[in-house]
Amino acid sequence: MKTLLLAAILGGLALGQEAQKPPEPAKTAEDNKPAAQETKATEEKKTETPAEAATDTQGPFRIEFEVGARWNQGIQGDLNTYRSIVNLGEGPRLMNWDASLEKPSLKWLEKAHFRGYGWGGDPAAWMQFGVEQSKYYRLSIDHRSTAYFSAMPSFANPLIDRGILVNQRSYDTRRRMTDAELTLFPLHRITPYFGFTRDTGVGRGVSNFVSDANEYPVLTNLDDRTNLFRGGVRMEFRSFHLTLEQGGILFRDGQALGTSNRNLGNLTVPYLGQTLFLSNLVQDYSVEGSSVFSKGYVTAQPVSWLDLSGAFQFSQPRNDVTYRQSNQGNFVDIETLLFFNSQNLRILGASNQPHATANFGAELRPYRRFRIIGSIMTDRLHNSSNLVNTPIADRLEWTYNTQQVEAITEVTHRFSLRGGYRYTWGDTLARAPFLVQMTSEHADMKRHSALAGAVYRLTDRISFNADVDITRSDRVLFRTSLSDYERLRMRGRYQVRDNLQLYGTFQYLNNSNPPQLNPYEFRSQQTALGLHWLPRGGKTVQMIAEYARSTIRSDLTFREPQFLSAIDRSFYRENSHNFTGLLTWRMALGWTMQPELSMGGSMFVSNGNRPTNYYQPVVRLRAPLFAHVDLVSEYRWYGVSQPFYLYEGFRSHQGIVGVRVH
Repeated sequence: MKTLLLAAILGGLALGQEAQKPPEPAKTAEDNKPAAQETKATEEKKTETPAEAATDTQGPFRIEFEVGARWNQGIQGDLNTYRSIVNLGEGPRLMNWDASLEKPSLKWLEKAHFRGYGWGGDPAAWMQFGVEQSKYYRLSIDHRSTAYFSAMPSFANPLIDRGILVNQRSYDTRRRMTDAELTLFPLHRITPYFGFTRDTGVGRGVSNFVSDANEYPVLTNLDDRTNLFRGGVRMEFRSFHLTLEQGGILFRDGQALGTSNRNLGNLTVPYLGQTLFLSNLVQDYSVEGSSVFSKGYVTAQPVSWLDLSGAFQFSQPRNDVTYRQSNQGNFVDIETLLFFNSQNLRILGASNQPHATANFGAELRPYRRFRIIGSIMTDRLHNSSNLVNTPIADRLEWTYNTQQVEAITEVTHRFSLRGGYRYTWGDTLARAPFLVQMTSEHADMKRHSALAGAVYRLTDRISFNADVDITRSDRVLFRTSLSDYERLRMRGRYQVRDNLQLYGTFQYLNNSNPPQLNPYEFRSQQTALGLHWLPRGGKTVQMIAEYARSTIRSDLTFREPQFLSAIDRSFYRENSHNFTGLLTWRMALGWTMQPELSMGGSMFVSNGNRPTNYYQPVVRLRAPLFAHVDLVSEYRWYGVSQPFYLYEGFRSHQGIVGVRVH
């Protein structure tokens, strides 16, 4: 449910992309016209607004930006649920900006740009800087900052029946990623390049300190960082392309749990007559590692009817693990039924993980309307680890391979067929669970898939295409792996007029694992209908709308952890309706520059095991104040309710007022 709900919310947020995403470069009138209207390009340029004409005459330097403030009329309902799903706050915002310079006459600087959006406190912010002189270099720097918050009261909460709405697996973190790449001699056949990526995450959360017979939720500090260095060379020739890359990674992942308060944990009744509790805890682990990797990509066309491609990557990370634990309180050892008051642990470990991936593909065109496409891929992972100064060791071996061949033929210039076969196989060897009387566990996978598809263009305005995947497996690696399933995808498009397009999609997946592979039934289905309407080329009215109906059904048996002999059933069902739409009206009021009004929103309604209702209407107005300055305003209402989880509902009124300078 949460995945579909987030999809609906993201669909609604997409309606406000003008205020959220970086502005696109200015387009000419021809860029916004259907193919049938391209011959009217000269006439359309005559209707260009003064603002557009002014933009074209700004010279080599151009700048646009939008700044404003968001207000929020309080959050009614659960704040943690609101932050886990929406998480938009109040205050001033630099909503987006785009500055560019084009000066071909300069020797060392031909183009430059600086753009971004979402700075000032929003959960997702982005900026990009780039400069280039096409003969000598191209430099691009991309930076993103994203806030991740999750504290849904009903998730991982064993005390919910007691009215305690505290998530015991929550986090509030900020992740920052910076990526830079320098390319030398971009227009040459041989192009060296160098890159650097830094990814960091820091924040706090709640995790469980697990002891025999009880668990204690405590505050947790999270901290991780990764630095990636890479360099290589691209070689472009008429019928041959080769990329070679060498790089290295340095990373660290740390987590620290601590408390000095008396914590009774999740077990509030005495155990064998004694109360278990935690009075002091210092627990932390640190994983530090490094890796050197090599990559190679190649494409070639030795003859006009044959294309070849291949890729290879090898890495060998090494990790060093340090674990430290010191806890005081009253605890019990279930195996001996002895109580103790303190515990101290220090563990060191190390691991190596050689990892190799390779793939090869070919496309043959023996006849003008007939193609054969084949590919093969293999992924091999070996992980060996041990605890320092102990005989304890761990091992993981993983092999995954897939081979596929397809034939495509154009029966007519409007009708084509596709058919093929895919074979997937692999195996894994891992340490067996402690509940099983074995040191290791082995599993195999073999899967056969029949592929088919068709594309039919009834006219230049009407087209259909469909893909079918029928798969049967005699072995799978995991309990929830799909085994015997059928997947169908259908898409259709009808260009009713030059300014009106209708489309529809249908997706269906039906899986049924045979009894020997443990029963698992999964079925999903989605149907969507939409339209794009641009009367008069979208000069006055623009409309987009989409409706989707989806169903999900999952049925799986499992053994209860407390009583391994007891078999229980996990059954989930959901039926949902999802609507997204936006109507934009450019009002002709006799002004030189026209105001623009947009209305629409998103709606998600579902029923089943966890019924959910989500509504997000939106109204947006852009009105010119004077040349190159527009007033921008927006209103949104967020509303979420769950009949079975009323405490997770929320409502919020939000508005944005600002100016756009262009």
